[in-house]
Amino acid sequence: MAVTFSFFGDLLGFFGGFGFAPTSYFLPSIIWLILKKPKRFSTQWIVNWVGIFIGVFIMLASTIGGFRNIIADSSSYDFYQ
Repeated sequence: MAVTFSFFGDLLGFFGGFGFAPTSYFLPSIIWLILKKPKRFSTQWIVNWVGIFIGVFIMLASTIGGFRNIIADSSSYDFYQ
């Protein structure tokens, strides 16, 4: 697969933005907030919400960056050449 598509690494980055970033960065914080129910505006609550916002930003940035790299690499793409 990687030999066929020269932009295979960019595809992995693009799909990693959808799959890896949410499960690593902000879904654990959301689940923790749901399970533990800390008081609003406590230190733990704020830290988790900051983690959620940073995680969403990382997810969006990696997805957009991967898509941009796919477009840039595919414009000069030739099969097996």
